[in-house]
Amino acid sequence: MTPTVAVRRRALLATLAAAVVGLSGCGALQAELDQKRGKPISFGDVENAIPAAVPRVVRVEDPSRWTNGFGNAAGFTLVTDSADPFTAEELDDVVRTIWTEVPWDISSLQLIAVTDDPAAPAGVDLRAAAAGLAPLGTTQAGQNGVTLTGLDARYG
Repeated sequence: MTPTVAVRRRALLATLAAAVVGLSGCGALQAELDQKRGKPISFGDVENAIPAAVPRVVRVEDPSRWTNGFGNAAGFTLVTDSADPFTAEELDDVVRTIWTEVPWDISSLQLIAVTDDPAAPAGVDLRAAAAGLAPLGTTQAGQNGVTLTGLDARYG
């Protein structure tokens, strides 16, 4: 092989690699453009899937998406039928359902739980349950909510 052919081959391979990387990000770019244009963002069927997976969650409200330093983050408010803290198993079912339903990669997930019961305190504690979901990273979000990172390590 002559040096010219080798240089051309390397240039072609570099171009192909760049094209593959560029195409893999097109879905995320399109979602960002849709959000900036005011088009609705698809969260899949999270509103129906979570109550089906965890019956104590009666509704899912306030779906949101934003970009952080690691990719796309999402947030949801879970409305429950009681103020009892979540178990690790219940929270795991909620997060796994979100992970499978949302049609884009989530780098971090913020969850806040509240109850409709007027006799109970408004917040529902997710913090103790989140501590049982290794290897997820957990930080507090509000008084009883959590932000979870590393979802791909557990669900991915």
